[in-house]
Amino acid sequence: MDDRSDGNGSLAAHAASAVLAWALCSEPGPVRQNNEDFAGAYVSSAPEEAWERPPLFAVADGMGGHAAGEVASRIAVERALELWSGGDPSSGAAGLRTAARAANLAVIDAADSPERRGMGTTLTLLTMSGREATIAHVGDSRVYRIRDDSCTQLTSDHSRAGDMLRMKLITAEQAAVHPARSQLTRSLGHDPLVQVDVYRERVVFGDVFVLCSDGLWDVVGRDDFVLVAQGRISSAGSDRPTPAEVAGGLVGIAIERGAADNVTAVVVQVTSDRPVPPEPRRGLFRRRS
Repeated sequence: MDDRSDGNGSLAAHAASAVLAWALCSEPGPVRQNNEDFAGAYVSSAPEEAWERPPLFAVADGMGGHAAGEVASRIAVERALELWSGGDPSSGAAGLRTAARAANLAVIDAADSPERRGMGTTLTLLTMSGREATIAHVGDSRVYRIRDDSCTQLTSDHSRAGDMLRMKLITAEQAAVHPARSQLTRSLGHDPLVQVDVYRERVVFGDVFVLCSDGLWDVVGRDDFVLVAQGRISSAGSDRPTPAEVAGGLVGIAIERGAADNVTAVVVQVTSDRPVPPEPRRGLFRRRS
């Protein structure tokens, strides 16, 4: 894979089906010249009743030397999507973890030059199947769920501040402004046996899931997520903004507030009370506490 002098650039995509709609938006931001974030999605083009495997959405935030971060994030997302789209149609949480681990090995294998040595990336994956959402997560990118008037963070940050929060050494308010909140304790590209957190959440009609990099959540609060999703700010004025409007609105707010990092959002909206096909097999997973 060739390094790009402009990084991963500005990214935008959107689509809709009978059961969900999604969009992604990624920008370098007002401070960084290169975009080291990357995002992608796999959704079958077949009618929902003919889907062989559920959709997959991904966000990665790369880090490293010259051009290495943008390469790491792109490799991780593309490898995860490649494996998922051609893998076991009903692999569920185990398949999601396998995709994340394959992405990790792909990043390690690609660090084949001095400029790429030590490169790494976060990776957060979301799939929906049946009436459940399953998440695989490494790093400090996040998944939020917006339901009615509430916004809930579904992932835990693998950062020094996140670790201190889990050990109850600091409060959530302190973690939000702690200088170590961006110092990662876990990422792809370093440990071949990296631990991948997997979570499962119930899905209901109207849910909006947001996958985002720290360039967004660092300056955009949960109340803003709700307001944008409800069309009360940064939308096209519709009562129910599209995922493209929500993603663009959130990224726009972060840029207006001077985000110091690249800014990326993937928005997935549940548009039907029908289950997302196909139903997953039951497997082992770690529940979110």
